[in-house]
Amino acid sequence: MTTSTATAPTQAPTDTTWLRLVQASIAVGVVGLVVFGYVGMAFTTISEGDFEYTADYWYTGCGLPIALAGIGIALGVHRLQHGADGRLGRIGVWVNTVALTELFVQLGCSVVVGSELRWGPSYVVASLLTFVGTALLAAGSWRVGLLPRWMLGVWPLIWILGSFAGTGPVPFLLAGFLVLLGVILARRVDSRS
Repeated sequence: MTTSTATAPTQAPTDTTWLRLVQASIAVGVVGLVVFGYVGMAFTTISEGDFEYTADYWYTGCGLPIALAGIGIALGVHRLQHGADGRLGRIGVWVNTVALTELFVQLGCSVVVGSELRWGPSYVVASLLTFVGTALLAAGSWRVGLLPRWMLGVWPLIWILGSFAGTGPVPFLLAGFLVLLGVILARRVDSRS
């Protein structure tokens, strides 16, 4: 009589899974940033109040994929470092996620209502917290070596200037940075496998 034992497959995501999350997030973010930059430079939008132009919806709606991309990229980079980024990385991901979730909800409500909603200083505070969260993640990642140090040094600054505080062509700079981040990350993850 033969006895067979079944073992449950491991559910732990691999580096490949986390890298795919980062790459998908970058793709979503780049599309949002390109549209955000184009609409911001080529069309008239309001500065506050009820939306008057179609571009107002596009301009505000572009923040939704940018917020989702920011969450996915931060989480993926953190998980690819297997905890080596320490407390700073973990706190950075949490701060970033909470701030980007607030921005996602606020921008989504603005698009649905057709008016720029202001919940006190929450937009400015949440935008600054995305910078803080990204900076904490980058600081925690400094010793890990998964990303080059120059990239970790400019990531928070490019993020805040190109995303929710972005004007003019700066979102295109962030889009280019994200593409470069994806390429470098894929090479470094593949080389350590």
